[in-house]
Amino acid sequence: MKVTAIIGSPHLGNGYKISEQLETELKKLGIEVFERILLKDAHLEMCKGCFLCISRGGEFCPLKDDKAEIERKLLESDGIILISPGYAQNVSGLMKNFIDRFAHTLHRPIFFGQSMMLVANGGSGLTKVIKALSISLGGARIVSKLKITATPWKMTPSYKTTTEKAIKEACQKFYEDLSDKRLRKPSLGNVIWFQIFKKMSALSEKRLPADFAFYGEKTSYFYEVKVNPLYTVLAKFIAFAAVKSLKKQVLFE
Repeated sequence: MKVTAIIGSPHLGNGYKISEQLETELKKLGIEVFERILLKDAHLEMCKGCFLCISRGGEFCPLKDDKAEIERKLLESDGIILISPGYAQNVSGLMKNFIDRFAHTLHRPIFFGQSMMLVANGGSGLTKVIKALSISLGGARIVSKLKITATPWKMTPSYKTTTEKAIKEACQKFYEDLSDKRLRKPSLGNVIWFQIFKKMSALSEKRLPADFAFYGEKTSYFYEVKVNPLYTVLAKFIAFAAVKSLKKQVLFE
């Protein structure tokens, strides 16, 4: 099995050291391949905000760089780890750009086969960093979250022990999930996500042709699976209400 870690620090600092600890623990559990993608070294140009990846499809992005290769590596992985330092109580600029470049997968998710671990390191605001990391790579199952205080000062012996224990527990949970290859039954939240986008896309053939085509081929969920009928009824009601509210602000076409 393979795990790919995306590291959003502009230097080889605490995030890289944490990735080494994660690699050690995961290889003990049975992971054969642990690959790192250092965003500081990757050729991933700044998102231009042109919206083409969302409206027409990821292949229409005008930027020709390492994005397609990174996407291929992530799809070939069983697990993905996103590691970012906390800068001004948010992810690093490198990680934010990574999230932006994959924003189209929040419209048309593709990572349902991958388990995901989120790691925030730094001082204050790590909860906000985790929240930002959570809104990325549509479809990936968020299994483990780690918030590790890593500052210019050394850890106390007791906090170092606590951190090592948290890393082991997160790796165990992550490994167990990525070892299970079954497509999961969707949660209510994900069914709501699906129904809202399906409802909006049906009204947006001109502005969002990629979404229109993607959701037009699907009935009750992103992939073939039995969906709780009560979830579907509730999600359709919420989608109806959400789109009705949006119609007061935008003209769908």
